[in-house]
Amino acid sequence: MARRTAPVPVRWEVREGRAGYVFIAPTTLLLALFYLYPLAQTVVYSFTDWNPGTGRVRNVVGFDNYADILGDGDFLRAAGNTALYVAVVVPSSMVLGLVLAAMLATPFRGRNVYRALIFTPYIAPIVGSALIFSYLLTPLGGLVNNTLGVFGVAPIAFLNSQPWAMVSVLVFSVWQLVGYTMIIFSAALTNIPTSYYEAATLDGAGVFRRFFSISLPLVAPTSGFLAVTGVIGSLQVFTQVYVLTGGGPLGSTETVLFWIYQQGFVFFHGGSASAAAVVLLLFGVVVSAAQFAVLARRDAVEMA
Repeated sequence: MARRTAPVPVRWEVREGRAGYVFIAPTTLLLALFYLYPLAQTVVYSFTDWNPGTGRVRNVVGFDNYADILGDGDFLRAAGNTALYVAVVVPSSMVLGLVLAAMLATPFRGRNVYRALIFTPYIAPIVGSALIFSYLLTPLGGLVNNTLGVFGVAPIAFLNSQPWAMVSVLVFSVWQLVGYTMIIFSAALTNIPTSYYEAATLDGAGVFRRFFSISLPLVAPTSGFLAVTGVIGSLQVFTQVYVLTGGGPLGSTETVLFWIYQQGFVFFHGGSASAAAVVLLLFGVVVSAAQFAVLARRDAVEMA
């Protein structure tokens, strides 16, 4: 039997391949310049006593920065606050987004207006929204406290007392994110064939039965996407905390990224800040990999 040889690419295919490298070269260079190089530099600085204010590296300290932050009570408290933020904001925004998407799935007059109003907080500047939100929560003269006062409730310093400060940050973040999850779920629900719902209706399934038996299982891939991106985004929460509470009171709302900001740009402990950034990155990678593994296993079970 004649031995088969690999086909030799024709000249135009070779030229086309080279042209592809030329087209992706600018993007590759930009990614390397603005992402890979700063990442490598952060890893290097995490093993040194670096001062961001002067830009000088006094000496190499090895793993001392990592040992210090893992034994620092303030960092561990910030890590706990970040974990609480992820555990509350991600599932809450997904559940509310799915419920709103399901409620707005049926066409009716003004549906697009409601969708736009719910989606507006997500596209609005976080700083401006947080400033308005803080004004509403003002102890004296704020809309929320004035409303509570009608029912005889004394004014509450929502942003300056525990546990209300963290509750305020969580509520604001869910309110700001739910519009995004609603739009994504709405797109997923639109792709479900209406024949599924019609067949279920003929079988006597009610609204809730159709939702839990048809809508919820078929938007599972979208739920996985929102879970992964939501966790990654929530691990990097900073602006809400900075504007609303400034990490207070007594660090009760301080997150890991806010702690990194304080160490790097307030106290100029660049080595500790870099080490904390590397730890946060590794934690995010591990959590994302675990989520992808769970999603892949579930997809394999559903296809079996």
